[in-house]
Amino acid sequence: MINEAVILLGGMGTRLLPYTKVVSKEMLPIYDNPMIYYLVKELYQSGIKRIIFVVNDKNENLIKNYFSKDSIFENNLDDNKKILLNDLNNIINNMEFIYVKQVIKGTYGALYSAKEHIISNNFIVYYGDDYLPSYNSTKDLIESYNKTGKMQVLIKEEKELPNVGIVKIDKDNYLENLVRKEEDHSNSILLGRMILNKKIFNIKDELKIHDNDEIYLSYALLKFKGEVLTNKYHGIYINIGEKLGFIKANIYYIINSERHDELKNFINSL
Repeated sequence: MINEAVILLGGMGTRLLPYTKVVSKEMLPIYDNPMIYYLVKELYQSGIKRIIFVVNDKNENLIKNYFSKDSIFENNLDDNKKILLNDLNNIINNMEFIYVKQVIKGTYGALYSAKEHIISNNFIVYYGDDYLPSYNSTKDLIESYNKTGKMQVLIKEEKELPNVGIVKIDKDNYLENLVRKEEDHSNSILLGRMILNKKIFNIKDELKIHDNDEIYLSYALLKFKGEVLTNKYHGIYINIGEKLGFIKANIYYIINSERHDELKNFINSL
């Protein structure tokens, strides 16, 4: 049973400077909630009861304050305003949150920092800047895990591929390799959502430390050939870790809300 997740939030968000000099990228608002809320909400709706946040000195208190009850603040709100906090408070009341400092650089380093706090043998991992609003892809991952007992990664076909980070998949839909655009590939990229097993921690000493002193989780996955199933995500994917992605996420959200006409009229007036 999958009931635990790790969200990797230790990065400095340098692509969003100068904003991230003061506020961390996962606290960027998508309409009326910070990005981190949508990640936690999807986990909550998927049956996850326990989340480990891997954080840094800048964002730890921000995230803690957001996912904590503030009775003094709420007592000064009128009833109509209190309603706006109902969904958030429901999550706070029904989930457990643990905060761990990242002590090793890179995505694998961030996950390894949470090792001693992970209770379950199998758990979900989220990257902090992947916004996937179309449908609950986490439920798909859990369903596939329940059927197969295999580690899972989420991938998405893209028309315009990056130079690196493209996946190659074997005939049975297992992750085979990460390749460059000019190499044989699947026209899909690896997204920051997966279900892993604790054995991922056993290979730390086998992994390359890159020139920036980072250790990457994507390369760790390649150590488990024939054990990591790929699941295709067919919805909208936006990386809010860069400036245009943040703008796109807000446009997508509002276009799909009751205020879509206001936004369309504004854009048409420009």
